[in-house]
Amino acid sequence: MIGKRLAHYEITGSIGKGGMGEVYRARDTTLGRDVAIKVLPAAMSGDPERLARFDREARTLATLQHPNIASIYGFESVDHVRFLVMELVEGEDLSQRRLSGPIPVDEVLDLSIQLAEGLAAAHALGITHRDLKPANIKVTSEGKLKILDFGLARTYMDEQGSGTDLQHSPTLTGMTQAGVILGTAAYMSPEQARGKRADHRADIWAYGVVLFEMLTGKRLFDGETVSDTLAGVLRADVPWDAVPHNTPKGLRRLMTRCLERDVSRRLQAIAEARIALEDLKAGRGDESVRQPAGRGASRLRRERLAWMLGVVVLGAAVAALGLRRTDGPIQPVVQSTLLPPSGWDFAPASPFAVNPDGSQVAYVAIARPDHESIAAGSKSIWISDLALPEPRRLADTDGDAYPFWSPDGRWLGFFANGKLNKVDARGGPVIPLCDATDGRGGTWNAAGIILFQRAWSEGLMKVSAAGGTSEPLTTLNKDRIDVAHRWPIFLPDGRHFLFYVVSTTNPNLSEFSGIYIGSLDSKDVRFLLKTESRALYARQHLLYRAGSTLMAHPFDASKLQFTGDATPLAVDVPGGAVSWGGAEFGTSESGLLAHLRGAEATSTLLRWRDRDGEVQEIVSAPGNYAEPRLSHDGTRIAAAVGRDAGDIWIYDLQRDVRTRFTFDLADERTPVWSADDGQLAFVSGRSSNREIYVRPTSGQGDPRLLFSADTQIELTDWSRDGRSIFFNRLNPQGSEVWTLDVQKPEAAPLLTGGWFEDARLSPDGKWLAFTSGESGKAEIYVQSFPAAGGRSIVSSDAAPGNAAFPTWRPDGRELFYLRGSEIFAVPVTADASFSFGTPKVLFRVSVTVNSPDYSVSADGQRILTNELPPADQSKIGARLIQNWPRVLTQ
Repeated sequence: MIGKRLAHYEITGSIGKGGMGEVYRARDTTLGRDVAIKVLPAAMSGDPERLARFDREARTLATLQHPNIASIYGFESVDHVRFLVMELVEGEDLSQRRLSGPIPVDEVLDLSIQLAEGLAAAHALGITHRDLKPANIKVTSEGKLKILDFGLARTYMDEQGSGTDLQHSPTLTGMTQAGVILGTAAYMSPEQARGKRADHRADIWAYGVVLFEMLTGKRLFDGETVSDTLAGVLRADVPWDAVPHNTPKGLRRLMTRCLERDVSRRLQAIAEARIALEDLKAGRGDESVRQPAGRGASRLRRERLAWMLGVVVLGAAVAALGLRRTDGPIQPVVQSTLLPPSGWDFAPASPFAVNPDGSQVAYVAIARPDHESIAAGSKSIWISDLALPEPRRLADTDGDAYPFWSPDGRWLGFFANGKLNKVDARGGPVIPLCDATDGRGGTWNAAGIILFQRAWSEGLMKVSAAGGTSEPLTTLNKDRIDVAHRWPIFLPDGRHFLFYVVSTTNPNLSEFSGIYIGSLDSKDVRFLLKTESRALYARQHLLYRAGSTLMAHPFDASKLQFTGDATPLAVDVPGGAVSWGGAEFGTSESGLLAHLRGAEATSTLLRWRDRDGEVQEIVSAPGNYAEPRLSHDGTRIAAAVGRDAGDIWIYDLQRDVRTRFTFDLADERTPVWSADDGQLAFVSGRSSNREIYVRPTSGQGDPRLLFSADTQIELTDWSRDGRSIFFNRLNPQGSEVWTLDVQKPEAAPLLTGGWFEDARLSPDGKWLAFTSGESGKAEIYVQSFPAAGGRSIVSSDAAPGNAAFPTWRPDGRELFYLRGSEIFAVPVTADASFSFGTPKVLFRVSVTVNSPDYSVSADGQRILTNELPPADQSKIGARLIQNWPRVLTQ
């Protein structure tokens, strides 16, 4: 590992090896500091449950900040290597010091006080070490004691067996239930050695063993094997005559109390040891470990009471550090990983919602195909309470839901089943508030007002948190070419708010897409910043994405203006389609940030699969492909290529060559083939409007303009008679299907008054398949054409999720469609009348879902898919960053 790089950590040397993994010295090139990195054993890295337990423990311990405890900075994964990032403590550990013989009594007093202080701070939070030993205690050259590996022993069970080196014998670990032995043999408490339940008093026993070894320079329990050593722990007498004669009686008495095998008679609180040793060091009597009498007793009781009250306050404060804002010292940045529930994945393009105090994270998860009891593709809202071991499933949803919190953290708002809803975060029934057919984001102020986007192409709406009729708040500005207002977020005054404006034009070329400021008290809105994503406000900063980098921009919420330059906060933050303002992160005033990991998934693969999903052929190298369309003769593919400002390319499958079809990088999209494959029609963003062009596939001649629209349009089909091009057209109420007469050319609406899109005409030109939301969720319908009639739902409406992108088999005998990531096939008979059979799932594939990313071969036996690459296993799960403002100062 030495000389290698893990993320931004350069491995510079080896520190040691133990049952919990290998430890290396490394350089944090981002923050410019040296750290210790512990690489976890491979057996652990391959076990999701162990990783989840370890991650939860690391997050808990990350809140434990004390001068005598080495801090945890992060829990990371790179290239399948899981590792902890920890404070690098220079100096010798006590096992090395012991080799030089006994430590002088005065120094033992100093070190044992520091050791007790560190243990007391942890015990006050309910955290025990369970593996306290000299090798886990370091002393710097300045005499500062640091406890290492605090609490980590209880997160991983070493299965490699016992060794004979008792100082570094494998740490037998696991959860705290009875019957599991924890700790290193020579320093285990008797109850641990017997496999019984152990608590903080196990640390007190180990504390006594460490004191004995510091004073004597000898190991207290030293058998030839682990079994011999455990036998000594259980039965051997403590050789008190080995303790130096100049050891104060109070220190001897303290060790006696710590080394009581009867846990009920053992010293009950390590804080008592600290008080006794401080009294001893201050010369306040050699009897300080006993209960003093008279006025001294009152004084000591007062000291202990004050200390206990201090521990309570400290416990509350430390539990909140990293999760709550504080006026005290700035705490270290701590990174960890939040894993999705077992059998589920985090839903793509769905933001995280961090509750106001940072103790809970809400998100949408999607059931995996291998889930034992939930249908693949089903979506639910989950809450991860960072103080609890397992997340809670809160409510089912038919879409991405986009949850958001009430100001008091009691309620979650979300979108599902055509409604804006709320649900008690502790559990309970879902309460519909108002209609919302296609919501994207909501925000909730202390006065009980919710702002949200109701439908695809609308301004923002407002409604009471108690429910009722929603009212318009912002209006689409046609001069700005607004398509939608979404992702609102209230600022601290509860009156002003931020929101994202979606422009029809390419966001990289438009001055209009970005973040705006509005107010409940005025219809006026003000442009604030051109961005690719929505923004959140927290800790006097706006957070938003720039590419896959999350930026933090200082912002004065009272003056509604920026106060400094933006600073990178996190990398590899995905966000969905660049022009729609997505950003898969969440934060709150608590200082906790949650975000998915992985750069924007723009690279895709074109593959041929058979009807069982088996890969038959990889068509091309990875690239930024969108809307691949197979020619009618099956020999060529037309596809948009490019993330932000793409061009159309044509792939010749027989000659294995590709040819660029357009050249102006004007965001040209959605190509469709003419019946004879001699022409391509496509949508271009080369002007302020979206325009439909036609050009010969030979590449001869300039593109011919057919139609111009002032809103978003997408081509879906070109009739076999060459007369009609079908396209989606957004409007303020949703989406419509229009037809363009190529000969005139003139466009006219075909399906209106709701949500209609993705129209595809059957090969014989008699039947039109399309997507509609009229049943409450998106389904595939078929009706006669050109005279509308006999509308039927073809998709399986009992299946979860939305259906989309119908595609006819070239011979007209089947209809295909997508539902989530599953491709369905429906047998059909389309002659004088239309009939169909039962939809059947062919296979599941990771398509982008934002476009019709599949085509069907002439015989219906092969399907061309445009797939996302396999997930990077090193980036599974979401990243949690506690105390993120600290990054900006470092």
